This record gives sequence, C-alpha cells and structure tokens, in this order.
Amino acid sequence: MKKILTFLSFILLLTFLVGCDAWFSPLFSTTEKTTISYTKINGTITFEDSDYQNLPFYYSDTYNLNDIDQYNQILLDTKDHIRKSNILVNTVYYSLRFPWASSNNRNVLSIGSGFIFLEDEEFYYALTNYHVIDSNQTDAVVEIKTFSDTEFVLAEVVVYDSDLDLAVLKFAKDSREEVVILDIYERLYYRFTPGELVLAVGNPGSLTNNVTFGEFKSRENLNDVSFRVIYHDANIAKGSSGGALVDVDGNLIGINTWGLEDSDEHSFAIPNYIIYMFLINNGILD
Repeated sequence: MKKILTFLSFILLLTFLVGCDAWFSPLFSTTEKTTISYTKINGTITFEDSDYQNLPFYYSDTYNLNDIDQYNQILLDTKDHIRKSNILVNTVYYSLRFPWASSNNRNVLSIGSGFIFLEDEEFYYALTNYHVIDSNQTDAVVEIKTFSDTEFVLAEVVVYDSDLDLAVLKFAKDSREEVVILDIYERLYYRFTPGELVLAVGNPGSLTNNVTFGEFKSRENLNDVSFRVIYHDANIAKGSSGGALVDVDGNLIGINTWGLEDSDEHSFAIPNYIIYMFLINNGILD
C-alpha cells in the first residue's frame, strides 16, 4: 500500500510540474535567437502556431539598468521614437458642395493609425489595419499625415488582406525629415514575456501621436480570428486601430486592432510574426 501511495504521489507531482511549465519559466532568457519554421503552402508561407513555444524569451539590457534616470530617459526616447513613425490615416471622399462651388466637401469615412516600416528612394511604406481603409464608397481615397505634417497627403494602397485585417500604404517621401522607420525584425524570433512593458502609439479620439504604456498579458483566441492574438493592457480606443505596439526599446511587437467597448484595459494586437508572413506573401519583403 505504501508503494502505491508513493507512486501516486510521484505521478501527481509530475503532472503539476508539467502543467505549470509556463509558471516556472524565467522572466527573461539569454537563449540564442532561433528561426520560426514557416511552412510553404501553394507558394506562400504560413506560421505554425506550435513553433511559437520553441522560441526563446527576449532579453533587453534596459530592464537591468540600476540608474532610474537612465531608465526613464530610455522610455522617453522610445516614446519620441515611435511617435515619429506613427501616421494618421483617414479614408475620405469628396462630394460636390454646390454646382457653382470652387471646392468639394471633404467627408471622412474612417480614422485610424499606421506606422512607417520601410522606405525606398521615392516612397515611405506604412502598415495599418485593412478595416481602417475599407470603404463601400467607390470613389473614396486614403489620406495620411505624418508626425511633422501640417496637411494630409494622398497615399496609395499597395496590398491588403481582409482576412488578416492588414494593409500596406505608400506615399511620397518629399522633403520630410522627422520620420522614423520602425524596426519590424528585432523581436520576430522571440516569445513575448508575460509582464514585459509595451507601448502603444496611435491616434485615439481627438488625440494624435498618442503613446500609452501597459504590459503584455498573454496570447489569446478571438472569435473570427484564425490566429492567436496579443492581449495587453496599454490603453487604446477608436482611432488606435493600425497603430504600432512596441517593446521597451521601440521594436515592433504587433499592430493594435481590437479593444473592448466597456474597458480600456483589454487591448488586442496582431502579432509581429503574422505581419511578417503577410509582408512576405505579398512580395513587400524578400
């Protein structure tokens, strides 16, 4: 009888340890970066969600700083950095005021956010949510305004995926100087660490280039979404859709896409590896 009780106790202990594996995981890991094993199907790549668990946690020296002033300065620098990558995105159409009028009415159909992630000699390229630019108005256009712009300029929709709720815009570089290209690669092959600081940038309500702070909570399933999304508690609101979610050092983690109407502390974002898959499959990245 004693042997049976000992065996059962061992089984229960083993079960507990396996079930609490995530609880015992270290907050940060210095494990070397590994590669996500994207699977190619019909010429496109797909991300196997099971591969996520094999990725190491991200390690940032910022969390090891003992000088509070230096730490605070990094947060302020990151805030300033991501604001200069943010864009205000409007979907609009112009209707005739009067037959004799010299200008048209500007009708705003939707307001959202986006961020610049790529450039070439002539254009900047920005990511946003598809639902920000989606419109039943056939003659609608997309207009954007960067951090330093005083007027809206036209943007072209390069590619989009309504199922993933992602889109890429491009617009002329012109003579802009205060523009930041957000790093979309640094956090690509790492897991998100529960409790790590995240920053959300966007244009909620009447605010522009607004930055809020919160923490990564977990990855969750949402209805009608084919992949697990990022759940965090940085405050977002209507107009934040398409805005960047970054880590303490300003590296892209995801795109803020969903929130709850009755809570400003339940925010959800498309993960960076889904974004990368979208960009690869649509020829934006090699």
